[in-house]
Amino acid sequence: MKTRYMPTGAICIFLSSMQPVSATSIIYDVSYIFGNTWEYTYTVNNDTLGFNIDEFTVYFDFSLYQNLSTISVPASWDPLVVEPDNFLNNDGYYDALALSGGITPGSSAGSFSVRFNYLGNDTPGPQDFEIVDPITFNVLDSGLTNTIPLPAAAWLFGSGLIGLLVAARRKV
Repeated sequence: MKTRYMPTGAICIFLSSMQPVSATSIIYDVSYIFGNTWEYTYTVNNDTLGFNIDEFTVYFDFSLYQNLSTISVPASWDPLVVEPDNFLNNDGYYDALALSGGITPGSSAGSFSVRFNYLGNDTPGPQDFEIVDPITFNVLDSGLTNTIPLPAAAWLFGSGLIGLLVAARRKV
């Protein structure tokens, strides 16, 4: 019986055709401050949207976060922090509104920082986000914040998969 393998070229074509789950990526860096106090610093990337990002919102789970405060924000952005409400089971959020310009297609803006108390036992992780039209309040895009940009993660996964397939092929 002859074993058939998918050609490596076909795998590369498949991986190169993968599209990001979201057109926007919000990358975070999390820093431990002291006690149960942590800080997220976000960079918002307008990867493939064909228009400026003028407003975005990042959500803080009511069961894991409290005492949110804005630490830094780029010039010409107006931040708003709403505290999670445990009594009503409502998540809190960090919202940033561009006062002029926004984030143009293909560019990014960083240094959006929020300090908070974390109620979990591990390191704070990804959060839900939305890109919002500031006039209609329609959600234009959404996803999860991430520490590694999605395209880089896909290529990392793909190269590991190719390596495994090549190694398995050599064993036969």
